[in-house]
Amino acid sequence: MLLSIILALVTVCMVSADNQSVTNSSPDVNQTNTTSLIHISPQEELMNLAFAAREFALENGKEKAITEFSNPSGQFSTKGRYVIAYDMDGTLLANMKVPGEVGSKFIKDDYDAGQVRMMRDMATTGGGLYTDPATSAFWFIMDVDGSWWICAAQYQISGQ
Repeated sequence: MLLSIILALVTVCMVSADNQSVTNSSPDVNQTNTTSLIHISPQEELMNLAFAAREFALENGKEKAITEFSNPSGQFSTKGRYVIAYDMDGTLLANMKVPGEVGSKFIKDDYDAGQVRMMRDMATTGGGLYTDPATSAFWFIMDVDGSWWICAAQYQISGQ
């Protein structure tokens, strides 16, 4: 019995010694280097644009959002980036680069192997970054409310 008490005390002393708190003698000062900037990749910038566009659509409604997404001078046309909108059957709702194609259907059926169908499927399963394997162009895809979806795109500049 005495041996078990001694072992218990030794164990407690060892655990207590390992859990000693470290005191910091330096003053509480924010030591963050404020001169360094965080680099945001083009993919992250498209993601941010898509989230902002979705938030705008949910707050202002589908019609107002489509009008804004179609406006080349609007808040969702910035730094060569813009927002495209489709409904779930693949009908183009907004694309400021090709306004003449608005109303066109880009998905033939659920077996269509085209890019728009693949993007729609991505939107319905959580969204994300879609990259065209042939051109390496990318879009950030996102569902809005289950009845339509958006993708944030970037102009393809020749030479890139």
